[in-house]
Amino acid sequence: MAKRARQAETAREAALQALYRVERDGAFLNLALPPLLNSLPPRERSLAREIATGTLRRRNTLDWSLELFLKQPLEKLTGWIRNLLRLSAYQLLYLERVPDHAAVDEAVKLARRYGHRGVAGLVNAVLRRLAACGGDLPWPDPEQQPLEHLVLRYSHPRWLVKRWSRRFGLAGARALCEANNLPPPLALRPNRLRTDPYALVERLAAEDVAAAFSPRLPGVLLAKLAGPVSALSSYREGLFTVQGESSILVAPLLQPQPGEQILDLCSAPGGKSTHLAELMDDRGLVTAVDRYPHRLRLVEHAAQRLGLTIIETVAADGTRIGAAGLQPPDRILVDAPCSGFGVIRRLPELKWRRRPADLVRLPRIQLALLEAAAALLRPGGLLLYSVCTGEPEETTVVADNFSAAYPHFVPQPLESLLPSGLESSITAPGRLFLYPHIHGLDGFFIALWRKAQR
Repeated sequence: MAKRARQAETAREAALQALYRVERDGAFLNLALPPLLNSLPPRERSLAREIATGTLRRRNTLDWSLELFLKQPLEKLTGWIRNLLRLSAYQLLYLERVPDHAAVDEAVKLARRYGHRGVAGLVNAVLRRLAACGGDLPWPDPEQQPLEHLVLRYSHPRWLVKRWSRRFGLAGARALCEANNLPPPLALRPNRLRTDPYALVERLAAEDVAAAFSPRLPGVLLAKLAGPVSALSSYREGLFTVQGESSILVAPLLQPQPGEQILDLCSAPGGKSTHLAELMDDRGLVTAVDRYPHRLRLVEHAAQRLGLTIIETVAADGTRIGAAGLQPPDRILVDAPCSGFGVIRRLPELKWRRRPADLVRLPRIQLALLEAAAALLRPGGLLLYSVCTGEPEETTVVADNFSAAYPHFVPQPLESLLPSGLESSITAPGRLFLYPHIHGLDGFFIALWRKAQR
C-alpha cells in the first residue's frame, strides 16, 4: 500500500503511477495523471504526460519488443514492473530527446523502489539489450505479413486492424492507425454569452496562452497549454469550454432556439448540454439526463462555471425516459454511449479495452435510447443521434434499424448546417461521418431526423 500512496518525485514515477492505475483500476489516463503532477515542475509535467500517453498508445508494440528479451511472459511480472518496463521501452524506441542511459538508469532506480534488487537487475538487463538494438527489431514484413506489420508498427489490436483493413483497405487502415497515434489539438469553444473568439484570443494571450482559429470550425480556437486548463482565470470565469472539434459540431446541428425545451438524453459531463444552452441565449429549458448522480454533478458544475441557468439535471435511465414524467420536448439529443473508437487519439486506452462483443452490446443500448426518445419527442420535433465512432454496427446499422421501425421520422438535410469543407462527410440524407485520417477530426457519426406531424 505504501508504494501506491507515495508522492511522485519525477516525471517517470508519475507516469508509472498513472499507468498502474489505468491497468489495475480501469482508470482513464486523462483523469489519473493530472493529480500526480502537482508536485512536479512544468518541464517534468510535460515529460510525464508524453511518456504516459505514448506508452499507452504503443502498448502492444512495447510488450512485443520487451518479450523478445524476457525469459518469462510480461504478464507474469507485477503491474508495477510491467508498466515500468513499458514506459522505459517507449523512451528507448520512440523518445529521441531522452538519452538511453537516462531511461535505463531511472528505470533501475524505480525498480528498486517498486520491486526489489533482483527485479532491478532484470529491468537493467532487458532494457540495456533493447537499447543496444537501436530500434532494429524483427518487424513483420509488410509484404508477407501486412496485418501483423500494421498491428506492431502502428500499435493497434489485431482484431481492429483486421476490421479496418476490410473496410478501408490496407492503406486506409494504416492511415487511420497513424492518425490515431497523433496528439489531438486542444480545442476551445468560446462562451458566446460572455465573450467572443477575438476577445478570447487576446485574453488568453494575456495569460501566456497562444491560441489560433480552427481552420475547420469558425469561431473555435486551438490552443497550446503548458499547464492544466483549470489554472487559467479565463477558464474559471467561464469564458470557454474545452471540447473536441467534432463534438462542437453536434449541438448546432440540432438547431436549438431560445425559449424551447430541449432534452439531452446522455448529458454528462455536460459539453453538449452547455453548448445547447449557450446557443439558446440561456432562455428556455435544457433537461440534462444521466443515469448516475455523480456524473450529473459534472454537468451542474459546468453550467455554474459558464453562468448558465436553464439546465436542469435529471437522474434517470435514458432508455426508460418515458417514465420520468417529462413534457414532450421540442428537440432531443441522443449522444449515446459507444465504443469510442473515433477518439482513440484522445483516449488510447480504449483500443486495448474494447472487445468485439462491445459491438454487439452497445448498439442495443443505442437503439433503445433512440426508441425512448422517439416516443417522447413532440410531433414536428428534431431528433439527433451522435456517437464518437465510425463502426457500422453503431452507426449505419443503428440508424437503418431506427428508420425502418419509425418511418414517420424523416431524415433532415445537413448540407447548409455544416461548416464549409465538410459537406463531403455526408454519406446519405441526414447522415455524416467524420474520420481522423480523412478530416483531421475525431471520428464521429451524426444522424438527424424530424418527427412527422400527426
